[in-house]
Amino acid sequence: MVVRLRLARHGTRNNPFYHIVAIRDSKPRDARPIEKLGEYDPIPRPRVAVAASAAGTASATSSADASSSSSASSPGPVLTSGIESGPPKLEKRIEWNAARIKYWLDTGAQPSKPVAKLLDRAGLVPPGKTYKGIYKPP
Repeated sequence: MVVRLRLARHGTRNNPFYHIVAIRDSKPRDARPIEKLGEYDPIPRPRVAVAASAAGTASATSSADASSSSSASSPGPVLTSGIESGPPKLEKRIEWNAARIKYWLDTGAQPSKPVAKLLDRAGLVPPGKTYKGIYKPP
């Protein structure tokens, strides 16, 4: 039983995203995997702002209330004109469980060419190990 790390395509037409999965190499592309290891979105999209935690917003609110009550002449929160400093930064998104990927590579799973390129760029390929799809300098 040969296990491969490869991409399983999901999403709609012209709007793909991929799951990085560990799966037997004889199974079809979108078959049920042994384990889902991560997600890869190849379409550059605007960066999503991380929502503040409830504790963080509560402390920020309490400090703002304390400062506004101590100084009655403070103007309050800063208002902007709504014009952003530039176009939103577009980026491709990739999330994975590095520990599980290293486990599968150590057990002998072979990454596909696209997955090998992603792992090589992230530095998850063990030193001295080569896979198809990884650039080898002359």
